[in-house]
Amino acid sequence: MDHVILVAPEGPTGPLRGLVDRLASIGVSIAIVGEIADAAAASAREPRPPAVMLDLRDVFTDGDRDEDEAARRIAEAVRRTLEALPHALPIALAASANPPLIMAAIRAGAGDVLDVALEGTAAARAVVQRICQRQADRHLELSVMEQQRAIVEEMLKDLIRTERRAIDGEEALAVHSRTSRAFHVVDARPPAVLLVEADRAVADDLAEQLEGVGVATFAYLTGEEATREAAALADTSGLDLAIVAAQLPGMDGIETVRRLRERSPELPAFLLAAGVASEALAAAAAELGVQGFVQKPLSEAGDIAERLAEVARESRHRTREGLYLQRIKERHEHVLERYRTLPRAP
Repeated sequence: MDHVILVAPEGPTGPLRGLVDRLASIGVSIAIVGEIADAAAASAREPRPPAVMLDLRDVFTDGDRDEDEAARRIAEAVRRTLEALPHALPIALAASANPPLIMAAIRAGAGDVLDVALEGTAAARAVVQRICQRQADRHLELSVMEQQRAIVEEMLKDLIRTERRAIDGEEALAVHSRTSRAFHVVDARPPAVLLVEADRAVADDLAEQLEGVGVATFAYLTGEEATREAAALADTSGLDLAIVAAQLPGMDGIETVRRLRERSPELPAFLLAAGVASEALAAAAAELGVQGFVQKPLSEAGDIAERLAEVARESRHRTREGLYLQRIKERHEHVLERYRTLPRAP
């Protein structure tokens, strides 16, 4: 038996009642709802996707002088239906055969258009049967695609786990190899912080606290010096966090962070500021994606160092994950490229 959900906010009035009665008389099951959301809920309870009819008679009228507006309203009704019922091929119900508006409905994604006053019982049933069959075929096809995608995704997860073990084994066997140096550095080294602070006492205090919680700290007095040395640090030992004073002689903290980010876009950064940051400084920092502020003079420096060390450790972990994924992508780009082409269910 074919099933139909009729979305009719005003109910099956006029000629629509006749269409409903004719379909029911030949064994078509019809559920009448007032909203698209109700149609989605009713459809979810059906084992086979039912046909969905949209009562658009108030738009399909010969007296509607603004045909463009009518087409827009029809397209919007079909679009909202497809958002709630992605597998549906809605049947738009018209009060008159208006070819431009029929084309607007079809272009928007409607499966067909029925004129409730003109279509006979046999024609209406043929449309319902055809739409139900197309939806069932589409539902089956998408279900198979989703199953295939799930299988491939599980295989890719296994591949990533296997590749990680292989990479770790290769790294263990090639400790001194230049090609594997980056993995060893990230895995073996402690978290590394670039500290830029013109006040040597503040720099020494924070560096000591960071070193005390296992963080390698590279301290510089100016932004120019820090950005010059950062490239070499990133290439050799790696960097996980930048802590930069907002006020610096010469290049200020904002510009220093910007220069550091040019080479290392994902490098987390904090700004050291004397007291509460000004509105302009806070806005510039937010635009750069700065993690936050550390206020000077430092109080509870030990606690601050612990929090900064945790950020650096998380950054180091993300760096290693990125290196893993880059190596896996390089080895299996042809597989990943094929995976990206697999269609998804709407």
